[in-house]
Amino acid sequence: MTLLKLFLILSSVLIFAITIFVVSANGINWPAIFFGDVLEISWRSQFNVDFLIHLFLLATWITWRENFTAKGYFFGFLSIFLGGMFGFLYILYASVQAKGDAKSLLVGVR
Repeated sequence: MTLLKLFLILSSVLIFAITIFVVSANGINWPAIFFGDVLEISWRSQFNVDFLIHLFLLATWITWRENFTAKGYFFGFLSIFLGGMFGFLYILYASVQAKGDAKSLLVGVR
């Protein structure tokens, strides 16, 4: 569990740093770029659709893990629109709450 936590911390720092750099260089209009790439039907569109499916899968798990409460739906929404910037920190927080118990990490409030 320690390696997972370390990985999540490093991933969070990396994704925030890259996001700050990209926003400062290119602006914040990511939907136009993302969906423009999807409509292009190229390797970038394949990657973006694959990534979007992963985001929906993560959102579904988070919402389920939070027992379909308002908090769970809100967290699911954040995981789709913020990606790793929310998802990595959510999993890190959940792993700390689980105190090393993988089952507790996966199933949450159940």
